[in-house]
Amino acid sequence: MPMDKYRGVSLQRELINLIEEYIKAHPEMGYKSLADFVTDAVREKCSELKILVATSDLPQLEHFNISENGVRILDRSLGNGVSKGRIIDVYFKPNKVLCEYCGSDNCKHVEFALNIPKVRKILIEKGWPISKRIKEV
Repeated sequence: MPMDKYRGVSLQRELINLIEEYIKAHPEMGYKSLADFVTDAVREKCSELKILVATSDLPQLEHFNISENGVRILDRSLGNGVSKGRIIDVYFKPNKVLCEYCGSDNCKHVEFALNIPKVRKILIEKGWPISKRIKEV
């Protein structure tokens, strides 16, 4: 990757230390490095400020893949000049669901995943209590 595609920024050492401690203490959040965390935080703020705009012709969220563990979703709102979005994993257990990106069981990714027809069918067939969260169509 050409180096002119990247620029650095300086952050206070105290803030960097706090973020690195958080990353180590919360591996379930999926951050592999300080750069991952900072990039994600900046994208989130840019999205909030409408600096990053999702591609208008394509849906913001798209079902990407289903496995026995959960669903992969493409979130185009997390795209930038280099990528067209980010793949988000949503995991299912009999009594709970978890979005690896948000670290939550109640976010737009979970809501989307629970309402994919194939996922709805599987969860209802398994009789898992989590299927009660599926909205009626």
